[in-house]
Amino acid sequence: MSLYVQETWIDRTQNACAGESDVYETRYDARGELYRAMRQEYGRCVSRVYVDRTDGPPRAIGWVFLQATQYEDTHERYLRETWVTVHQAPPTRTIKYHYASDAPEAAP
Repeated sequence: MSLYVQETWIDRTQNACAGESDVYETRYDARGELYRAMRQEYGRCVSRVYVDRTDGPPRAIGWVFLQATQYEDTHERYLRETWVTVHQAPPTRTIKYHYASDAPEAAP
């Protein structure tokens, strides 16, 4: 079963969010393999991503990577922080329809 990830990129030099990916399927089945691939692409790991739980201590769900890189247009250097969260499956989406009726509304 392949793992899924979502990435959020932060420009630490300007302290601004630079973008976010949708949740997508990776080619990795094991968290260790995924971690090594993400570290190779996004630089050194500087922290973990946690989610709070009501039934216990926070749970680690990903990693935070830091890398010096360049802007594509100006080639100036900046620090890019990448937050990678790991998922077992794509998100579940629910659609709820709210139809308008031709019938008059009932009086209270």
